[in-house]
Amino acid sequence: MLYQDEPSNDDGFQRAYRQHIDAVYRVCYGFMKNKADAEDAAQETFLKLIQKNGSKSFDSISHERAWLIVVASNICKNNLKSWTHQKREDVENTDDLPDPSERGSETNPVLEAVLDLPDKYKTVIYLYYYEEYSCGEIAAAIGKKESSVRSILRRGRNLLEKKLGGAADEK
Repeated sequence: MLYQDEPSNDDGFQRAYRQHIDAVYRVCYGFMKNKADAEDAAQETFLKLIQKNGSKSFDSISHERAWLIVVASNICKNNLKSWTHQKREDVENTDDLPDPSERGSETNPVLEAVLDLPDKYKTVIYLYYYEEYSCGEIAAAIGKKESSVRSILRRGRNLLEKKLGGAADEK
């Protein structure tokens, strides 16, 4: 939201929201699997950004985006573990809107397969292939060693290969 040389004002938040809402929402939808929960998680992610306004300064737009994606992933994981989420009965989604994970494009079976991966692999593969972060940037964002990120990527690719029934492609 704030870069080291950016003045502190509402324009910074509005810019951050406009720039990153689609990526944050796609991540949330991938975890939550329905529109309402994804919107709630995305909203909570940006609330965290507002709360960090005074104490969080980002080096660049990509640092800000990575922070938001990791926060969104963590919020979704926590929501999925919560007692209320586990005990509720899902009601069939009756929205006439297309799946948010497919905004502006036709159905993408590879993206759907990525979003169906276990959380550990989903976040790393999404950041690497869809947000184009390097292994070093992902490691810094999620607090793991770069070698661990490479291992997670390799295992995730193998899972994708099995899911999709073909050879996993390198980017």
